[in-house]
Formats: sequence, C-alpha cells, structure tokens
Amino acid sequence: MIAESESTTLPAHKTFSQRLALLFVGLASILLTVGIGVWFTTDRFVQNSGWVSHSHEVEGRVWAALARISAMRADATAYTALGNEALFERFQNQLPLLDEDLKSLAQLVQDNPVQIAHVQDFAASVLQHRDAATAAIQGHRAAQNAPGTVSDLASTRARALARVVLDEEDKLLQQRRSDSKHTAALARMMVAIATLLSLAVLLFAFLVVNASHRRGVDSNHELQQSNVQLGAALDETRRIGESMQKLGQFGEMLQSCREFDEVRAGLGGALTGLLPRFGGHLALINPSQDLAVVGAHWGTHALLAESIFPPEDCWALRRGQAYPLAGTSAGFVCKHVSMPSDEQPAPGYLCIPLAAQGEVIGVLTLDGAEAPNAAERRVAMAAGEQLGLALANLRLQETLRTQSIRDPLTGLFNRRYLEVSLERELMRAARRRLPLAVLMLDIDHFKRFNDSHGHDSGDALLAKFADVLQRSIRSEDIACRYGGEEFTVVMLEADADIALRCAEQVRDAVSAMSVEHRREQLPHVTVSIGLAAFPAHATTADALLRHADAALYLAKKAGRDRVVTAVSPPSFEQA
Repeated sequence: MIAESESTTLPAHKTFSQRLALLFVGLASILLTVGIGVWFTTDRFVQNSGWVSHSHEVEGRVWAALARISAMRADATAYTALGNEALFERFQNQLPLLDEDLKSLAQLVQDNPVQIAHVQDFAASVLQHRDAATAAIQGHRAAQNAPGTVSDLASTRARALARVVLDEEDKLLQQRRSDSKHTAALARMMVAIATLLSLAVLLFAFLVVNASHRRGVDSNHELQQSNVQLGAALDETRRIGESMQKLGQFGEMLQSCREFDEVRAGLGGALTGLLPRFGGHLALINPSQDLAVVGAHWGTHALLAESIFPPEDCWALRRGQAYPLAGTSAGFVCKHVSMPSDEQPAPGYLCIPLAAQGEVIGVLTLDGAEAPNAAERRVAMAAGEQLGLALANLRLQETLRTQSIRDPLTGLFNRRYLEVSLERELMRAARRRLPLAVLMLDIDHFKRFNDSHGHDSGDALLAKFADVLQRSIRSEDIACRYGGEEFTVVMLEADADIALRCAEQVRDAVSAMSVEHRREQLPHVTVSIGLAAFPAHATTADALLRHADAALYLAKKAGRDRVVTAVSPPSFEQA
C-alpha cells in the first residue's frame, strides 16, 4: 500500500512541476513580447518627436531665407537710390549667408522627393530675386551712380513658393502628430493586453495549485515560492506598463507646452511620478553657451552647490553622455551638485545632458538617497531624450513667435500684435470697468531728417527713440511701432489724466534725447503725441486709434512738439 501511494504521488508532483514550468515560460514570453513592443513604440515615439523638430527647423530656414532676401532687396533699393557704400558692402556680405540658408534647407528636405521639388522652385525664385537685386546694383555702378530699380515680382513669387513649402511641412507635421498619438494608443493597448494575459496566467496558476492541493500534493513551500515569483513578475509587468504609460503622457504634455515656464512648472510633478525616489533640478544653457542657469528644482534631495554655473562644471555636459556611467560610481564629482560633509555626492547623483539636433540645451540632474536601478535609469534616460526634444522645439517656436510679433529694427511689438492685443485689452477693460488709453506718436520732420542725414542715421534715430520710449512708459504698457516713424502705446488701467502725464514725460525725454551715429552727433528731434482714452473718447479699437490719430494730426497742425487729447464723445464713433 505504501509503495502504491508513493507511485501515485510522484507522477502528480511531476505533472504539477511541468505545469508550473509551462506557466513560467508563458509569463516570460508575455514579458519579453511586452518589452520588445515597448522598445519599438518608444523608439517610434522618439523618432516622431525628432521629425516634429525637423519640420520646425525647415520652417525656420524658409522664414530665414525670406527675411534675408527681403533685407537684401531693401539694401539694393536703398543703394541704387542713395549710393551708400555701406549698403553695398552689407548686401555683398549677405550673399554667402543666403547661399548657406538655401543649402541647409536643401539638406533638410533631401529625404522627401516632394519637398525637394518645392525647395528647388523656392530656391530658384530666391536666387532670381538675388540676381535681380545684384543686376540693379551692378547697373547702378556701371552707370556711375544712375538710379536703378529692383523688381518686386520675384519677391512675390518667392513668398508664394515659400508658402507651398510651409504648407507641405504643416501637412507632414499633422501626419507625424497623428502617428505619435497612434503609437501612444498602441503602447497603452499592449500594456493593457499584457496585464490581462498576466492576470489570466496567474489565475490559471492558482487553479493548478489549488487542484494539486486538493489531490494531496505536499508542496506548500514550492507553491509559496511560485506565488512569490509570479507576483513579482506581475508587479514588474505592471510597473513597466505604468512607466510606459507615464512616459507617453509625459511626452504628450511636453509636446503640448507652448512656453518654457509651462515646462518648468510641470516638470517636477511629472518626474516625481516617474521617479518617486528622486529629486532633481533642470539647468538650461544660455544663448551665449557660457552659463547654465537652474530653472526648476523639486524633491527633498534637490540640493544645489550653485544655481548658475559654467557648463564645464558638469561632467555630463563635457562628455556628452550621462554621468556617472551605468554600474559605476562618481570618481570625479560635478561641481554644480551640493556636497555632504564628506565631500561626496549623494549615491543617487546622476546627470543627463539634454540635446537635440546636435545642439546641447542643458542638463537634467537627479539626486536620491540610493543609486538608480537599471529600470529607473532607463526611464530617466528616456525622459531626458523627450525633454531635450521638447525644449529644442520650444526654443525654435519662441524664435519664430518673436520674429512674427516684433519689429526687427526697434525691438518693439509690430502693428499686427497691436491690433490683436488692443482688442483683447479693451474687452478686459470693459469687463472690469477699468480705463485704458492710447498714445499715437510721430517723430517731427522725420522725412527731412532722413533726406539730410541718410537712412542709416534715420534707423539709428528710430532705434534710440524706441529705447527712450520703452524706458519712459510703465512696464505693463504695450509699446508698438505702428509704421515708419509712427509709434503707438497702449496704457492699461490709465485714464486720460494719467496718460497725459506719461505722454508729457515721453515728450520731454525725446527732446532731451541724444543720438550718436558713426561718431557723429545727430541733431535733436521732437515728437508730437495724440491721446485718446476708453471709454471717454471711444469704445472700440478702431475708433480709439482714429481718435488718437486725429489728436496727433491736431498736435502737428498746432506746431508739433506737443500732446493733444481727443475731444470727441463716444457717440461720435458708434457707426
């Protein structure tokens, strides 16, 4: 009987072990499949982010080429009219830069046959425009300073062809964003399926164990070990899924940010969710590449030796890779991290350089009580890649946004920004029942000044006037270049009396303004100012500008160098 009992127990135990082995193989297959799928979806997501940055760079190159050829045309026109050799020299200096812009643009689109054709047409139009300007200058010089002309037809065609290139890039950008969303959805689906399969395997394992127990197999220890291993595997699967989901959400939020401040505000919370055992700080390198400035820090371990430091103080920035290396300790310590009393960094100290398109943007530093494990290090590296791409995109978008709303000569806002901001501020003032005033300014006898001293001196005067104007008004006021020598100031929460006092301060400052150009002291100028207030004189943006312009006309008619306030009641402009 004893022999018979042993003979029936051993096969049952063997069957139980075989089933457990099959379960482990199945679970390992699930984890391997999830790992491979997560790797490929992460790689695809990073590639799509790189293509988004690539599209922004193509758009930036197109705008740069248009801006440069417009500047060259202006220089050619001014030179043929004035014969100023400085303009001719500046035109000549722009020729290799224009060629470099077109060459860089062609290299950026060499992987897209459609864009290659568009860029070739655009480049041909730009070069035709350049050749026309060059011919006008050469004709002018050959005719011994005879006036020349530069046709605007090529410029119109260049802008039209530039729009074709930009439209194609916008279409590609939309496709890549759609693909990124699809990739993120695929990753989430894979994690969900893997989790369900793991739960199914765990349930099946429970049924097998329970059935074996009912058959009287004395294998409690083995069952406990199996349950621990299965639970650990399931926890690992869940952690991988959660990390990938959080990484996907982190990348989506970064791509949705429109300003650096939004990244700084949300970065700490996002990284705390991804790496809860670590604090850290983000330092961005300034445009001159000589300083790194800490812009965000979070966590209990986010301690700093310096909030501003040279890039050479960080070994990760020097070497272009994460420091310390995986599996090693920090033999050489970065100077920008804080040191405990024994002059050694925290065990979790890790610096990740942030770079995109071959340009180093900053460094992400993590500090923890313990060194990051392999999984945490992979998450940190992936987060650093996404953060670098997002910051590069934001820097490019900020450059393009500044070019679209700023006047390049004076640095003030342009007329387009004025129209948008004035409408917005008027609605806000009406909603809060607050006053608002508009100043319309015009430099007296500016045309005579230009004719007497040249356009270069006129540009120097306009730049100096803009600087004096900006320093004479309040920080919350909006100063814009309306056109030519006309400027506009939108004064928030200011009635006619406050605006009048500010306008007089501006007028006095301009009268005392000293302008030096090419070591030559230019004559003093004056300014005429028209003032209109909301709601005293007008209740709409167009009417407010018309009233301020009419007051400016009265100021000029009355002898210039004065401030005149509009007198028309609001009912006058209701039509």
